[in-house]
Amino acid sequence: PDGLAQASSRLVQDFARALASKLRAAEQKYGYRDGWLTQDWEAECRQHLREHMAKGDPLDVAIYAAFMWQRGWSTADVEVEQSR
Repeated sequence: PDGLAQASSRLVQDFARALASKLRAAEQKYGYRDGWLTQDWEAECRQHLREHMAKGDPLDVAIYAAFMWQRGWSTADVEVEQSR
């Protein structure tokens, strides 16, 4: 976007490339394609996000966050969402 610092722009572009590479590797390794587009796995996706946060790979976390972002799902625990 206009006005974004050059270093920040580079960060976003580099991260996007790394993310795409990681996702492609997972597609090849596990045979995944576009199953993330389905509506019926929000709770499972949220659980995978938590599991990958515990494992510590920011790219895996970002992939699940991207799935959730695209679907409009919150990353908050269901209990937190219901108490709002």
